[in-house]
Amino acid sequence: MVANNEVGTIQNLNAIARTAKEKNIIFHCDAVQAIGNIALDVKTIPIDAMSISSHKIYGPKGIGALFVRKGVVIDNLIVGGKQENGNRAGTVNVAGAVGFGKAVEIATRDVTINAHKIKNIRDYFTQKVTEKIEGVTINGHLNQRTCGIVNLCFECVDNESLLLMLDMEGIACSIGSACTAGTNIQSYVLKAMGKTPEQIKSSIRFSFGKNISKDDIDYVVEKLVVIVKKLREISPLRRSAKESK
Repeated sequence: MVANNEVGTIQNLNAIARTAKEKNIIFHCDAVQAIGNIALDVKTIPIDAMSISSHKIYGPKGIGALFVRKGVVIDNLIVGGKQENGNRAGTVNVAGAVGFGKAVEIATRDVTINAHKIKNIRDYFTQKVTEKIEGVTINGHLNQRTCGIVNLCFECVDNESLLLMLDMEGIACSIGSACTAGTNIQSYVLKAMGKTPEQIKSSIRFSFGKNISKDDIDYVVEKLVVIVKKLREISPLRRSAKESK
């Protein structure tokens, strides 16, 4: 991934590409979370292939794009026709492609403005949460990350309960990636970062778009303060910590 979809960390593509090339490995990267958030130019990034998706940049759902550098040969995904240069048979989603193209045009044009605005919103949110709630840590790199994601660990708070109670207040967030939704598997990303099972169970991801305002953030923080306090009061982890003292 160019930018991780759980914690937002931006990877060093140049370093990874060098390692891949040394081993004669084809290098594909997932830029779904990065497009619209950071500048991407396949002419300068030393990759062989890159995938992006429309829905992440306010385009129509159900369509994406795969860049494959000239000279790289890939197997057909669906055989039976000459559509998509013979790589994927089936009726082309023309309306989706046009909408996606326009979304890319707008996202590319406004990438710097949107990134600055969303970063300010993200930092405002993080500041307010850490000021008003004790025992909160940020998961992931503090600087080398995309502007639209912040993953927070709330000490002694069950993330599933937090997720449900925020949802009841009209606040949408997640406890992992969409790819692992519906499973009971803990985040392999946080596990690989060395987080304990307890820390992973207390972590939740917030994401921000260009239309979110500071008033929205104030509402979220207000609700978070109340919900976290309530969950900690009934948390067996918090009780056992007090008893051990």
